[in-house]
Order: sequence, then C-alpha cells, then structure tokens
Amino acid sequence: MSALFGFLLLFVAHSFNFPIFFLFSSLLFMSICVSFICPCYPVQQSAEDLARVPANSTSNILNRLLLSYDPRIRPNFKGIPVDVAVNIFINSFGSIQETTMDYRVNIFLRQKWNDPRLKLPNDWRGSDTLTVDPTMFKCLWKPDLFFANEKNANFHDVTQENILLFIFRDGDVLVSMRLSITLSCPLDLTLFPMDTQRCKMQLESFGYTTDDLRFIWQSGDPVQLEKIALPQFDIKKEDIEYGNCTKYYKGTGIFSVLSLASECTTLAAELPKVSYVKALDVWLIVCLLFGFASLVEYAVVQVMLNNPKRIEAEKAKIAKAEQAEGKGGNAAKKNTVNGTGTPVHISTLQVGETRCKKVCTSKSDLRSNDFSIVGSLPRDFELSNYDCYGKPIEVNNGLGKSQAKNNKKPPPPKPVIPSAAKRIDLYARALFPFCFLFFNVIYWSIYL
Repeated sequence: MSALFGFLLLFVAHSFNFPIFFLFSSLLFMSICVSFICPCYPVQQSAEDLARVPANSTSNILNRLLLSYDPRIRPNFKGIPVDVAVNIFINSFGSIQETTMDYRVNIFLRQKWNDPRLKLPNDWRGSDTLTVDPTMFKCLWKPDLFFANEKNANFHDVTQENILLFIFRDGDVLVSMRLSITLSCPLDLTLFPMDTQRCKMQLESFGYTTDDLRFIWQSGDPVQLEKIALPQFDIKKEDIEYGNCTKYYKGTGIFSVLSLASECTTLAAELPKVSYVKALDVWLIVCLLFGFASLVEYAVVQVMLNNPKRIEAEKAKIAKAEQAEGKGGNAAKKNTVNGTGTPVHISTLQVGETRCKKVCTSKSDLRSNDFSIVGSLPRDFELSNYDCYGKPIEVNNGLGKSQAKNNKKPPPPKPVIPSAAKRIDLYARALFPFCFLFFNVIYWSIYL
C-alpha cells in the first residue's frame, strides 16, 4: 500500500507539473522501494537510540558488518578461490522407484567458507560464534551449489525456515539447511533382481569456475547417516503358526502358467522399458516355458490314452502275451483235499476272452470241457474268483472255505494304458527335473 501511495503521488506530481511535489514524491517512492528490495542494509537509528545501545552489542556489530558489505561480490574477489567445505547428514532415505529411476532423500546440507568481510571486530567481547537469524542469510554472499542430478527439491519452512546460520570470529560462515530432494539414478537392470545399484548425488557450482569457487568435502566424516530401515514399516514381532487343513485342492498345472503370465505382465508394467534382457525376464520366461511344456506333455499323453486304435492294439498285445504264457499253464494242477480226504484237483483253463478256474472232484472232470461260466469278462481281465457250474466243496481241516461263501463281486477291470504313453510319461518324469536343475546351475552361476 505504501508503494502504491508513493506511485500515485509521483503520478499526480508529474501530471500537474509541480517540481517540489515531484521531488518529494520521487524520494518517498525510492525509499519505499529500497526498504522492500534491499532489506539487508542496517537500520538507520537516531542519535538517542545509538546512545542507549552499547557499542559492542550484537545489533551494532551486525550493523557494522553489513554497513559496507556487498553480497553480490564473492569473498577474495580477484584473489584466491573460495574453498567451501561440504558436509551432508542423511536424515532419511526413501524407496528407489524403478519405473522412474529416481530416489528421494531428506538431508541436512552444511556449507562452511571464510568471508574476511565478516570478521568480528576486536572490541567484541562475546563468544567466538554468533548464531544469527535465518533472515540474515539473504544478506550474505553464498555459494551457488546445486544438485546436478536433481529432479525435484524443496526447502522446509515449518514452523520457520529450516536454516541455521553461524558467524565465527575469524570470518568463517557455517550454514545448515534441511532439504528434501528427488535425485535421478539410472539403473542397470541386467541382473535384476540380484542387482547392485550405485545411486549418485552430484554437487556442483552453477556459475563459478574453479578459479573462483572450489567445493571440498569436510575433513573427518563428510557424509553421515542414521541407521537405514524400511521407510514404510517397522518390524515389531513375528507370529508363526502351524496347522493342517485337509481340503480339496485343484490341479495347479494350468494355474501355475496363468500365475507366471500374470506376474510377467505386472512386472512389465512396473519396471522401466529397457533395451536389454533382465535376469528376472530370463527366469520368468524359462519357468513359463517349463510350465507350458508340462501342459503339452499332459495333453499328448491324454490323447494317446483316449485313442481307440492304440487301446485295441495294446489289448491285442496283452492277449497275445497271455496266450503265450497259457501254453504251459493250462494243464497245471493244484491238489488239495475235500472234507472226506479225497484229492481235489483245481485246474485253470484259458477260454476265449476269459480265464476260468473250476473245482473238480475227480480226474475225469479235467478231461471234460463243459465249463459253465457265469458272466462275460473282457479279454485283458484275469478273474481269480467267480462261479463255475459245479458242486461246492467244503474243506473242514482249515485249508479252505466253502465255495458258495466265496461268491464276491469281481474287481473292476484294470485300465489299458498304451505303452507309448507310458514311455512318454516316464521320460518326462526324469527329463523335466533334470533340465530344470541344469538350468538353475547355469542361471545362478552366471548372475551371482
């Protein structure tokens, strides 16, 4: 408002051509502008105010330091370069973003240099260090340090500007400020996720050359940091439980392939687009190929199992083998005794598609072919217990039970599996684990 009022006075004086009024308004406007634009100049005090303030007070000392101080000129102008000692304290370290290839840190940046113009006078009887309000920082010359790989940065001003300023007796100036910076970090994801990255923090001078300004690390411990932990969580405790849940589990063959495909899609969306193949890509692709190959093997075996021609060929092969075995076994006899002590002859006979066992009470029955078979059985099914037409015999000496009481339902027929399907499944059981083990040996030897 004061500047606006001065500008209005200047406009009125110029319009009505009043020289004295014009001069007065010009001086008023310039004084207002200087008070807003140049707040670093010492405050002009009256003689009475100066008499009440001690000569060696802090206020007078600061006024005397800034009386002839020009912040536009570096220390040692046209002389030796200014050495600025830099120290960084890492307060917190944010997570690294692979998609944007950057990371965020919260630091305390400390800079220390010597400015001969700020030496405290000899009559100063206070401490060797002056802790100055941060507003004076704007009135001093300061290095033009910047972060070359910075993407975004901001100062902190809650509740006041987080800037600490010290002026030492010999003219040393120490500035400490709190910053939050997002820095770029180009990542080489060839070995991802077994990779090790090196993220840089590049500090440079924006305008000065090394003839005027040199940045050096502070002696001792130039970079300090607290214990780095997870930025989102703190691990407090662990709860481990064991249980056994018996339930119906679905086949995981197709679900494993779908899970791998979904994981590949998710990682492709979260990771940056690069022109080379990452270690994680190799792992996921090979696992996906193994899962897909197992599904192909399963489909081939199922097609063979459900092929009628292969089933009939396998049945014929089994029947031929049984006939070859039955040439010397049809006349085989097993002797036992009945309840009266008469020898009993048990004969097994191959008849068409069945194998019949008959209990006979005399040798003459062996020469007869009048077997009456109850039921019809497939060719490849061997029936060891079924009803034949004949008189049941009870064995009372503990060697057997009643033939009539032994009438049980026949077991279900065994499935016919083609030999080619058996061979494929047998080879796959050995080939898949061996190939995956071989891949793991090669993979981990390369990327670890």
